[in-house]
Amino acid sequence: MLLKMFKSSSASIVKTNILALMMVAVSAVWCGAITNEADVKDIGVDEKLGEAIPLDLKFFDEDGNQIILGDLFKDGKPLILSLAYFSCPRLCSLTLKGTLESINALSSLYLGKDFKIATLSFNPIEKPDIARKKAVKYRGKLKKEQSAEKKWLFLTGNEDNISKLTQAVGFRYKKDGEEFAHPTTMIFITPEGRISRYLYGVEFEPKEMKLSLLEASDGKIGSSEVLNKVLLFCYGFDPVGKRYALQALKIVKAGGVITLISLGMFLTYYWKREKKRP
Repeated sequence: MLLKMFKSSSASIVKTNILALMMVAVSAVWCGAITNEADVKDIGVDEKLGEAIPLDLKFFDEDGNQIILGDLFKDGKPLILSLAYFSCPRLCSLTLKGTLESINALSSLYLGKDFKIATLSFNPIEKPDIARKKAVKYRGKLKKEQSAEKKWLFLTGNEDNISKLTQAVGFRYKKDGEEFAHPTTMIFITPEGRISRYLYGVEFEPKEMKLSLLEASDGKIGSSEVLNKVLLFCYGFDPVGKRYALQALKIVKAGGVITLISLGMFLTYYWKREKKRP
């Protein structure tokens, strides 16, 4: 049942990978300044799993209100951090669209109730007015059950705070004329402010997002903590494929343990019944 429920569509995965490769190729054409090996090495993600992010950093939401990063974790829920710049004409828009579609496709986890999202512009010249346009566009397309007010934040900040946060999460980008060359990743952060998982691409499988959120919260969000623990036991993150995979060996071992327990209970019952006979 679990396998059927969470089995990813091969066609969807292939489509996502092809789209990501196409965007890399297109970016290479459009980003004229990124032409040598030294420049390429400046762009990427250095995963910092388990490390804490600086919670004292200050940013501004789309209404110009100051947001202290640590305040986003006061309700004990995990945070998805995405890094983009709002005037990006190509890759960032595709990534935000992919994020929106994944949120709308989530089952049993709800934005605001179970998690938050913060999309931060790493372009320091961008201000809340442009963030507001993005907020209206993407929050307006959330399904009703996912449309908690301002639980998907669109943030801007000064260069110092942006630099401190991007360095803390290992996000490396490079200015290219009026634009930026940058990777695309979704970063999952625990309620304690530690980095739990990175997912890559412009589209995100709802199953991958759900399992990453459960992992970040240690299974303590959603309607059934028991079911969440079962899912986390059955699925493990593949560091090579950068996705969650069914852990067949774990399931076989668990099945063996359950079989032994059942056999032991049956033998105990049988032995007690035989003992009572004259």
